[in-house]
Amino acid sequence: MLVTLALTFAIRRRSPPTHAVSMIVPTSAAAIPVPASVITSIGTWDAGSLVSPRGLHGDARHQHRSRFVGPAAPKLAWARDVGGAIEAQVVASPDETTLYVTTLAGKLVALSRDGAVRWSVDLGDRAYGTPLVGDDGMVYVGSDSKRFYAVSKSGTIVWKLDVDGEADTSAAMAPGPRIVFAAGSTVYSLALDGTVTWRFAAKEKVFSSPAITASGLVVFGSQDGGGYGVDASGKRVFYIDFGADVDASPAVGDDGAIYWGTDGGDVAKSNERGEVAWRTHVGGFVRGALSIARSGDLLVGTYGPTPRVVRVTSDGALAGSLSIQGTGAAEFGVHGGPLEDEAHALFFGAQDDAIHVVHADGSEARFETGGDVDAPITLLSDGSIVVGSDDGKVYCLR
Repeated sequence: MLVTLALTFAIRRRSPPTHAVSMIVPTSAAAIPVPASVITSIGTWDAGSLVSPRGLHGDARHQHRSRFVGPAAPKLAWARDVGGAIEAQVVASPDETTLYVTTLAGKLVALSRDGAVRWSVDLGDRAYGTPLVGDDGMVYVGSDSKRFYAVSKSGTIVWKLDVDGEADTSAAMAPGPRIVFAAGSTVYSLALDGTVTWRFAAKEKVFSSPAITASGLVVFGSQDGGGYGVDASGKRVFYIDFGADVDASPAVGDDGAIYWGTDGGDVAKSNERGEVAWRTHVGGFVRGALSIARSGDLLVGTYGPTPRVVRVTSDGALAGSLSIQGTGAAEFGVHGGPLEDEAHALFFGAQDDAIHVVHADGSEARFETGGDVDAPITLLSDGSIVVGSDDGKVYCLR
């Protein structure tokens, strides 16, 4: 059964909980089926994380849920210092023998499954974006050097593209296939050989990593206060004025609904025409990628003054929250929604330097690192989790 993180008072009340969490298990836990159109139009690896994640939050819809079961009480298997703080998710090669991570020291690092460094590629400047791994093992990633790279599985730069701004978002694989990412205020669509198929200019900087719907619609937010939908030819379909920076990467539900987060502390639901169904206030800034549970609930990480993970139902009701110890600062928090595993446990990192686990029975576990854990967590097929920390280490926990 699914876990709902529950408020300790009336569910519609908007103030934060007075203590960490109480748990409610809903009476119905049926998952929403994945439409066949999603599997055929975006690829089998993108249909509910059937294999280990090869891009941000596991697939182009950014749902961040896994078919595998994570560790109940994570213990250290290994840690590897990669020479720079890590903000991006660790991803895996198609055969799961190699792990890839980017660093703020400007490196793309390949690790073996036991944590040994296979190779490292200089990306010219800080790299915030999660690498995207293609079916053939090619790795696609950008950096603040204003370049976007394709790197072979042996560590050779195959091509690089000069772009108009810092390429600090994560790329997604769209039907075609095409690679979609943002740099500066421009969203790019590339063929696999690096040819630009289209570019779209937002009004302001795009920190939001684009997500892709089953129809191929590219959705992303901008610091112009809006959420955009752009079709497969690069033509704008809609613009939603949210009135605040939209840095959070959107997520797409199994039913095609699009979920947004803003610096106004709101989350919202729209359709592919840009029609907004609801907006719900969840507290602090919403800046990291959103997640969607199998129940269809939205899972959101928020910043201070009360940093927490919030669960919102598909009709916009606040269903619960889990707060972490904060500093009272608006800039301290949980950067992104948690990973949901097959047993419905939730895994996430926070700026309290810890990796948190909340199980379906309400029990909790945590593992301390030496720095903020802003990076999303990756669950591998053997049940181990890997994640990077601002202390410059990749951790493997089992």
